[in-house]
Amino acid sequence: MRNGLLLYAPEDIRRNTWFIRELCQNAELEGVSLRLCAVQADQSPEEIFADAKPDLVLNRSRYKKFSEYCEEILRIPVYNSARVTAVTGSKFRTYQILGLQHGIPMAETWQIGTDDPLPDLPLPLVAKPDDGHGGEGVTWLADSAALEAYVQQTPRPFLLQKPVRTGWDMRIYVLGSEIYSAILRTSDTDFRSNFSLGGRVQAVQPDACAAALVRQITEILPLDFAGVDLLRAPDGCYVLGEIEDAVGCRMLYQETALNPARDLIRYVCRKKGY
Repeated sequence: MRNGLLLYAPEDIRRNTWFIRELCQNAELEGVSLRLCAVQADQSPEEIFADAKPDLVLNRSRYKKFSEYCEEILRIPVYNSARVTAVTGSKFRTYQILGLQHGIPMAETWQIGTDDPLPDLPLPLVAKPDDGHGGEGVTWLADSAALEAYVQQTPRPFLLQKPVRTGWDMRIYVLGSEIYSAILRTSDTDFRSNFSLGGRVQAVQPDACAAALVRQITEILPLDFAGVDLLRAPDGCYVLGEIEDAVGCRMLYQETALNPARDLIRYVCRKKGY
């Protein structure tokens, strides 16, 4: 029996108990004993890996230092890779690397650091934390009063973003850098369409333009298992919103007959040659 480690932040364990059990049970069927390990931002990788060196690691904690330690020091594979976690863990880094360096279409974004003066930007704007996920902390700034209030109440750094079409996005699930499934998320009551915030969801087939953009992204940043969120610009073209590293799967279980826990484990084991 081979040994694997499944890393989660404690607060995410409580929300993902069922999915964690599915991952562990499917790993057992593939001959891998997958052990859950709660990790926190202030823990050192040496502490986590002091007792044993696993054969593989699934890092769903979003903390890149654990992935870097596995790859660089222990020389064991991590899913997703340390590079994916490093890039996607910061929305501004995603914008810099994919948008500015590689030309992936994205909404224009500004990072407001601790000592940065507030630039004179056209309103409305979308404000968000650099490391948020699930729509948490994303705020619509309709006018200068809303912007001023946000600046006064929000710790820096934060991001300001030029809005695109509101209440609509398509999450494309990627497994092994190939499109696995897609879910359209919409909302008539909130500019955010996240499922966890009450958005409507339905399984869809990505059109050729969406599929081509995802392929372009995965050629730059190979993804083991992640969610690529596409938005629609006013001209109808797709733009990348963000990439979710430790992507949630509730929508897949609700809207499709797919089994992402099983398929992720099988993918990892085949990639390892098991």
